[in-house]
Amino acid sequence: MSTRPSFQSAQRFLIIGILAGIIFGIILGFIISYVYIVQNPPVYQGGAFPDELTEAYQNHYKAMVVDSYIVNQEPEVAVERMKRFDPQAQILILGERSAAYVAAGRGVEAQLINNLAVTLKNSQGWDDETIKAAIAELTERYQTDPARSQAISTFSAQLLNGQVPVPAPSTEPDSGAAATPQVPAVPPAAPGSIPWLGVLLCCLALLVALVLGLLIFNRMSSKKSAKPQIVWEGEGRPPLKQWRGTYTLGQDNYDEFFTIETEDGDFMGESGIGIMDSKPGTSPKEVWSFDVGLFDKTDITTLSRVVMSDHAFNDETLRAKVEANPQAEAILAEPGKKFSFDTTALRVDAEIEEVEYGDDEKTFFSKLTANLKVFLKEGADIRRGEMDIPDEFKS
Repeated sequence: MSTRPSFQSAQRFLIIGILAGIIFGIILGFIISYVYIVQNPPVYQGGAFPDELTEAYQNHYKAMVVDSYIVNQEPEVAVERMKRFDPQAQILILGERSAAYVAAGRGVEAQLINNLAVTLKNSQGWDDETIKAAIAELTERYQTDPARSQAISTFSAQLLNGQVPVPAPSTEPDSGAAATPQVPAVPPAAPGSIPWLGVLLCCLALLVALVLGLLIFNRMSSKKSAKPQIVWEGEGRPPLKQWRGTYTLGQDNYDEFFTIETEDGDFMGESGIGIMDSKPGTSPKEVWSFDVGLFDKTDITTLSRVVMSDHAFNDETLRAKVEANPQAEAILAEPGKKFSFDTTALRVDAEIEEVEYGDDEKTFFSKLTANLKVFLKEGADIRRGEMDIPDEFKS
């Protein structure tokens, strides 16, 4: 038997191979990703640190920390929130906010900020040189503003010697100082705490969908490729292939040859009809003959029946050209004309159903409808057809 697969089988095998490759690639990719992430787990910190923000956002953050302290008076919280900044940055923002409150006539809030500065100095161990450098910058900045300049002097004196009296803090914060809402800290995710269960379920669902799609496609392809049951009223087994087609003037590349296969998908040969000859230099082609061919792979034979127009059939030169081929035979195109020809394993029963000419001399066709049936002959050995290989070419 022939080992050549049918076109449908090859197509189905190709698509199955592609889908199998996709599934394998997903599984392999998941394994590689899993191994890599386990060895290099991502670390999430719940967002950027304050000192990683842009300068403008850092200033907003520090101002909110100071204002929150004025409202809540929780030095430990303020110390924790400011620890990411260097001492000079902390001194600058505290001095700015203290001077701003003094200029606004809110001395109580300014003194609370000074108290916070002392607390930060003691907890973080600020050195006097750093404090003096920051105070010098603030003094230069506010030298034209008497109120703020005086506020910086008070702020400096309290930081450098701690002898300035500290007024009692107000028990009720000024109504004008709006409390800054505290955003609860988001605990950082533990390293490697990726929702693996969700990832696994998603991958599993994808694989199941692909497998189901593969099975459905394979089933549909099998149904599609299955040959329909032929209602055959003649004698013997039904034809392997039935074909009916129509040529019309203007189909210059008309070629309706098709493969012949058994019910098991074994390739047997080819048959069909196509343009054989036409009048030179015509457009569209003025076709005066068609080739009805049959190739049988079991005996490596090609037969031809040349369906000719009335003019071509009666032209001795054109007839002689056809009859010079021992495998060919001329057939006059007539409506209802039937003819058969066969090889070792196959037989073609052909019928010309309709004929129309493009001129009164019946030189060329304007329309031709044909019907072909290809049969497997009784007792045919479909295993034949292996060509002998000369000894010098054998390995």
